[in-house]
Amino acid sequence: MEPQARFFVDRMLGKMAKWLRILGYDTRYGSIETASQIETLHREGVVVVTGNTRWRHLPGVFFCEPSRVDEQCRQLAAAGLIRHEDVRLFSRCLRCNRLLEDIPKEEAVGRVPEYVYATAPSFCRCPSCGRVYWPGSHVDNMTERFRRITGWSLED
Repeated sequence: MEPQARFFVDRMLGKMAKWLRILGYDTRYGSIETASQIETLHREGVVVVTGNTRWRHLPGVFFCEPSRVDEQCRQLAAAGLIRHEDVRLFSRCLRCNRLLEDIPKEEAVGRVPEYVYATAPSFCRCPSCGRVYWPGSHVDNMTERFRRITGWSLED
């Protein structure tokens, strides 16, 4: 089940887009050029997250100071835009936002370092860009960082 909230994060907040994808949120990333672009996204039920003061007054816009991503995550959580029960850790491609698909270990041969192939318990792949992902120490590190940010335990 996918999280309910969908986001469009402007280019000022690239790290925020990555973190929302890590958490499993459908997160588009790009430039915001016009108010009508924001209006269209709002009609589609997409929350625009921006650091640009020009757009902060429009419906469907959540303004974040372009500061540290930790504080931006706290702001989104405090506003109820990201919710503990919606988090689906590491379920999306960090590059292109598609939902990841589990793959048999054999399909990772030659696509990941030999040590990773020998030690990782599972693999998944982006159906769009083909990038292969696996659980490693980075998963624990990011999970712990987010726990410190929000106070949420993200263990399965």
